[in-house]
Amino acid sequence: MKKKNSGLTAAGQTLPAILPGDIYTDNRGEHVTVQKVTDSRITFIRDGYTGECVSSVLRFEKEFKPAVKQTFSEWCRATDTAGKIKNLRAIIAAKRAEK
Repeated sequence: MKKKNSGLTAAGQTLPAILPGDIYTDNRGEHVTVQKVTDSRITFIRDGYTGECVSSVLRFEKEFKPAVKQTFSEWCRATDTAGKIKNLRAIIAAKRAEK
């Protein structure tokens, strides 16, 4: 019996499915958030912009990589939360003293 070659063999790393709400980064480190996904197009919005951008799936996969997700403890170490809380409390206290 002859074996058929369907051409559907797995090769290399699989890419994760692109879903609405996913965050990706471009080569400059700018974040984009996926809004809509269709078979041939991906609609996304860049951080700091209000307009939507549209790209083909192949171009999007080529130009963007999934953003590295941090745990809460990693985020706390990278961000000076205690200093920010002190600054906010000082601002609130100053506003209350003005009244």
